[in-house]
Amino acid sequence: MSPSSVSTHIQQHIKRMAPRRHRRKVEMRTSIALVALATALTVNPAPGDAAGLQDLQAFSDAFAELTARVSPAVVAVKTEQEISGEPLNDIFRNHPFVRPREPDSEIREGLGSGVIVSADGYIITNNHVITSGRERDHVADRILVELADRRSFEARVIGRDPRTDLAVLKIDEMEDLPFLSFTDSDELGVGEWVVAIGNPFGQLHTVTTGIVSAVGRSAHLSDYEDYIQTDAAINPGNSGGALVDTRAGLVGINTAIMSRSGGHQGIGFAIPANLVQNIMSQLIENGEVHRGMLGVQIDNVDADMAQALGLERNEGALVEEVVDDTPAQEAGIEALDVIVAVDGELVEGKAALRAYIAHKPPGTQVVLTLLRDGREKSVPVTLTALETPVAAAPSEPDDDNERLGLRVRNLTDEVADRLGLDEQDGVIISRVQRGSRAQRAGLQQYDLIVEVNREAISDIEDYEDALEQATGTALLMIRRPSRRGTLTDVVALRLPD
Repeated sequence: MSPSSVSTHIQQHIKRMAPRRHRRKVEMRTSIALVALATALTVNPAPGDAAGLQDLQAFSDAFAELTARVSPAVVAVKTEQEISGEPLNDIFRNHPFVRPREPDSEIREGLGSGVIVSADGYIITNNHVITSGRERDHVADRILVELADRRSFEARVIGRDPRTDLAVLKIDEMEDLPFLSFTDSDELGVGEWVVAIGNPFGQLHTVTTGIVSAVGRSAHLSDYEDYIQTDAAINPGNSGGALVDTRAGLVGINTAIMSRSGGHQGIGFAIPANLVQNIMSQLIENGEVHRGMLGVQIDNVDADMAQALGLERNEGALVEEVVDDTPAQEAGIEALDVIVAVDGELVEGKAALRAYIAHKPPGTQVVLTLLRDGREKSVPVTLTALETPVAAAPSEPDDDNERLGLRVRNLTDEVADRLGLDEQDGVIISRVQRGSRAQRAGLQQYDLIVEVNREAISDIEDYEDALEQATGTALLMIRRPSRRGTLTDVVALRLPD
């Protein structure tokens, strides 16, 4: 039976069982258990019950056939890293009768999963499976790939992309390997059945099933995220394994879980196949990933910000700052613009926009749809290459700003013009955290801080120096844009101990 017929078989049984499922409160997810239970309790099933059991068994058989087809392409990725022991501070180093012991070393082993994606031995896995260290920049000394038939081969690293947590390996000893073909992950819908295969807790080639719980998720695990969320059981060791659909297509690479216990709690994440293909092809061709750059500092639009900007919905990405000499500045994008779509695709938030831009090669022209002063505008932008993180970070280098619960930025000409703060110096508050010291003191978004303890503030450096010298409570003079013009107020802000 071909992968497409397997899928059709599963889909047909799902449709045929739907009425019976609601009538008897049968859950598809426990179909195998129900077959066993019905067999144990029913000696002479009625004709209708027998038909239902046949449907359940056929549904189970279809999943078993699907698993048999895709499992051989999923491998175990085993790593070895030599860890040198620290030299002993031996007080007997010069003792005539005691010889100091040499520093010890050990081999640290790791285990993850991978997926063969070509007959000539290219394998996709997670970067964190083959690396160690805080920055995940230490590649394992030795990487072994174990196939489903228990044969092992040493693999070499073709390329890594820590920003998406992907890596490409290659084994050269074999040809005509079993492999999985990528499926268009953009076509994957919430509620579709999926199968996860990997090596959790060292249990090789473990298979679990579930559904797609959500798409386009961000879990704050890597720089660029567009995860598929699934409730198929994913545990430590599943990283790098396959997430396949009922057509036996590879729709994602299992990567992480969200859990309070460290084990499966029904929320797993997989990198979508379309992103994996993009990164893999670049790593194979170039050994590195080339990304496009727009040149803006952006943030999500929350309910308060949407109200302040007169937006109907809290969607899109708010431009907080435009970096000099970048495509965004050349295209005329301004601070406080809200980017709501790119190339006709809606932008839900900053993570979606960052991922979309980063996955476009330099030189690509994109069309941004933005809102400015309540009016929609289309802006074509030609992306340049992202070399290093753009120097337009918010002012959060110290703990004080986090504990105060506010974020500030230098006042640019564009922001001053939009807020009616011409001929003013100071730092603008771009965000105030709910329930924070700053909010309790009465500070608001878009307040302009012009003095701290009677010291004039012209930029972020002045602001941070003034806060560093202050103790107890700081008096902030602010200018606040309003319909009646610019109001001046003095706020007493209690500082962290």
